Amino acid sequence: MIETVELPDKAVIMTTEEGTVSGLLDIAVDESGAGLVRYRGTDAWLTIGNLDDEPPAVWAAVADLVSAIEDAAGAKDIAGNAIPFET
Repeated sequence: MIETVELPDKAVIMTTEEGTVSGLLDIAVDESGAGLVRYRGTDAWLTIGNLDDEPPAVWAAVADLVSAIEDAAGAKDIAGNAIPFET
């Protein structure tokens, strides 16, 4: 079973399967190092990706991924739109 961390605040994250997800999210890293995200209270995991459709980053630990997401939280573009976290 993979370690799951609940993000304490709402986040906006880019996924390869669904595009942007936002709200109360759980984060994990699978055995290959891929970052995963799901809506809290659901079972469906999505891969954290990027707009350029490049291979996603590999993470050594879920704590590293959570730290990166928290560091990027609240970023906005020039028009004031939330910028999703990407890997």
